[in-house]
Amino acid sequence: MTTSLEEVEEEDTNTIIIMEEREALMVAPPTSPGAHPTPRISHFLKPTLPTSINLPSSLSLSSFTTNKYPFNVFFNGWRYPQKHWKNWADRLHFLHKSTWIKAGINDTVINSTFAIPRNEALLLGFAERWCSHTNTFLFPFGESTLTLEDMMVLGGYSVLGDSVLETTQLIEIEEKLEQARLELSRTTAHKAVHYSWMVKFMGSGSEIEHEAFLVLWLSRFVFPSSSRDTIRKNVFPIAILLARGTKIALAPAVLSTIYRDLSLLKNAIVDCTTKYEDDSDEVLSVTVWGTLQLVQVWIWERFPTIGPKPNLVENGVPRLARWHNLKQVMSIENVRSGLDSSSDHFRWRPYSIFVNNCFSFKFYKEEDEWVSFDSNNEDLVAFARCLRVSELVGLECIEHYLPHRVAMQFGFDQDLPGHVDRANRTPEIAWRNYTRPVGDKMLYFPSRLFEADVTTRYLEWWKHLVLKEMNDASNNGAENEKLSSMSTRRSKANCSKCRKADNDADVPPGFHPKCSKVELMNSVDEDKLAVAEIVRRRRTGNGEASMGAPLQSLVSYVADDESVQKVKSSVFRSTVKSEPIVEELEKTAFNVMENGGTSVAHNSVRGNSNEGESSILLTDEQLGIGVHLETRISKLERKVAKLKAAKAKVIGKNFPKFIKPRIRTR
Repeated sequence: MTTSLEEVEEEDTNTIIIMEEREALMVAPPTSPGAHPTPRISHFLKPTLPTSINLPSSLSLSSFTTNKYPFNVFFNGWRYPQKHWKNWADRLHFLHKSTWIKAGINDTVINSTFAIPRNEALLLGFAERWCSHTNTFLFPFGESTLTLEDMMVLGGYSVLGDSVLETTQLIEIEEKLEQARLELSRTTAHKAVHYSWMVKFMGSGSEIEHEAFLVLWLSRFVFPSSSRDTIRKNVFPIAILLARGTKIALAPAVLSTIYRDLSLLKNAIVDCTTKYEDDSDEVLSVTVWGTLQLVQVWIWERFPTIGPKPNLVENGVPRLARWHNLKQVMSIENVRSGLDSSSDHFRWRPYSIFVNNCFSFKFYKEEDEWVSFDSNNEDLVAFARCLRVSELVGLECIEHYLPHRVAMQFGFDQDLPGHVDRANRTPEIAWRNYTRPVGDKMLYFPSRLFEADVTTRYLEWWKHLVLKEMNDASNNGAENEKLSSMSTRRSKANCSKCRKADNDADVPPGFHPKCSKVELMNSVDEDKLAVAEIVRRRRTGNGEASMGAPLQSLVSYVADDESVQKVKSSVFRSTVKSEPIVEELEKTAFNVMENGGTSVAHNSVRGNSNEGESSILLTDEQLGIGVHLETRISKLERKVAKLKAAKAKVIGKNFPKFIKPRIRTR
């Protein structure tokens, strides 16, 4: 059954309902033992398929067995707070708390002072289960996904308010912000970097300090852009409105980028698995910009057997603080096995369990009840938007929101989900769809402790079609096992396979354009070779020697005149900013600040403070390159020493210390 959202304004709003109550034959979710069908009054999210419709076809599923994917992922939206950021946030929170609460950003600004160390294997392991057609994860026990509820409770974002594409009439303030941005662009950095922006406005007493703070917060933590360390001009209107207490619907905008980036990761996984030829010397590279730390925390919240033990936090502190600074090391194999064994431990409604302030949301009720809908009641409208199929409008993308496929996450029973047409021809159409009137006269609130079930026909569909295909995919997945050993068998280089021209249809979205490539050998094999053997095997056509991956990436920083901005190395894509190093040093700086300890960075890196004080905090472009070089050199020296001890022949003076990589354009 198809529902068109483009004609929604022409229909009677009373017919556009979110939920329904009817008697159905219910059974426990898939993989639950001892399930016995029971007829009862049930509550469902619409649209569902009528009983007269045949069962839908199965979802597109895949199984993966490789332990290491031949592509590089750059999580450029994963940001850590700068050293003085918390001080600035605390001071402005004291001054503007009431305004932030009115604008719906109080918790999410506080969240920006927390750090969530990344577990890349965990993210890739779950990205394997992502379905881009439905924007859901496919697990043996059913579908699940991040929803607007997660954005509210974990992220602290508002589902209500104006669109992020809204403009402001306060032109004078916007002009002052733009003037400050242009002034910083005329410095040696040639752009308004985050740290310089903070130094300019923090404690300055400027009449636009509040707006400037929110501009940095939006640019760094909410909507990171391709200019990773740069102030975004297109967030000026949002910051100005928020500073005046105007609500902006940040939740759908942030969730849309998360959906987009999970699809990019899944596309990269599928592409390298299905298209990677055994004799190919290329690897993929993909960059994601969404705040995927919310995905990692979502996993920890719902899979307690997979995640670390959460922190104990004070009452009233945002829920994200439970995961502040918790580190976890896993392999993709661990993630897969953890998923296979955690079906019985999945938490459909983790926020309904009392943890600090989660009960500030009034839709977690002790007893189920029907409530008359009032469009002036923000809690009811927010609850309705979490449950309703819609379009999610972001700054750069529009994604489909399908909560009726994961009804059990809201305490509703699950029936076969109906198909919904898109309403995304323009951002304006999509936004009208998101804000359309609610047709329900009454809204049903399940008890917070209610355990939802699925209909028998849903169970039949899931077991005979979805689970069967999962098993078939798992059996066929052994064919991809060659990927796990491919890198050790191959003596050719790992290099970036970049996106073709924008009009090339066969290029997965999100991949980089054509670029140079560097001939390298696999670093695992390098560890087993003497230095002389490495150089001998790295001869190019004209006799010049090419360097190994670790040293080559180091040299690209030393030799390139624009080393702070771009590197040419197989470790990164060919024209990528020094983001991984900056990010790693950001973590170090943050941990030193939190633990009150010291770091080698204190001796080698100076801050940009006006007072001239010694600090590990630099602009994000300059942050810690000296420390990085020192660390890399030490590791290389130890590696060379081991190689020398293992081999009698040492190349000695014939080993070049710094040779710029030989670049071939494609």
